[in-house]
Amino acid sequence: MANQNGTLFSERDVRNAFIATGVGMVALVVFFLVLATSQPQGTFQAADDQAFQATLTAATENLEGYELVGDTRARIDIDHAMQLVAERGVNLEMTNINTEIEAEGTPEPAGDAVLAQAEGPSLEEKLTQGETTYSQVCSACHQPTGAGVPGAFPPLSGGHAARLAQAEGGYEYMINTVLYGLQGAIEVGGMTYNGIMTPHAFLPDDQVAGVLTYVTRAWDNEGAVEGEIPEFFAEDVAALRDAGLTGADVYETRPAVND
Repeated sequence: MANQNGTLFSERDVRNAFIATGVGMVALVVFFLVLATSQPQGTFQAADDQAFQATLTAATENLEGYELVGDTRARIDIDHAMQLVAERGVNLEMTNINTEIEAEGTPEPAGDAVLAQAEGPSLEEKLTQGETTYSQVCSACHQPTGAGVPGAFPPLSGGHAARLAQAEGGYEYMINTVLYGLQGAIEVGGMTYNGIMTPHAFLPDDQVAGVLTYVTRAWDNEGAVEGEIPEFFAEDVAALRDAGLTGADVYETRPAVND
């Protein structure tokens, strides 16, 4: 039935309908929330690690030569470690273990593989590497033939480099010359050279040892001297690398040689 204004629903009827709809929606939301929170929830239960510890104990009971340090680390003595390396080898990709090795004295090397690794490159390998380094770094001044440039860059051939290496203190002097450079007048083959050799400390230890081993034997050097020419080693280069010398300091240690 229409109201007195001729409409089917009055303004009050519409307002009441909206209120009723809103209340119903709120009630529906509350119902779903109650339903969701009433479901049984999971509970946390601490894992029992007795089985794991038993397995770990059984797996390690026959191991020797190590001791536990805390809960996550172990210490193994160096002698036992070297024995394991000799017997089983080492696979670096197999595992990543945080260990401490406690060295008590220096053990004897174990196995041919360990000995070969400790010996470093052979003389032939060192000469090959030294020739490459010389051609890339040194030949621009001292020339590919080692003859140098008269009055500018002294020669290394003609036995000069070999005699320097054989002279008393010459071994260290040659290493220091490469590492720290040289500043001062020198005489080689009756000619005076008073230039400056720049330091080459950027070269790794093995390359310094290789190039010095090469230049003392290359060209005619080996046949120009009598006796053995010393071979240079990376360990000796490393020992002199932190001396903090200048080119003038190196010049003061230059041995006298008969060219």
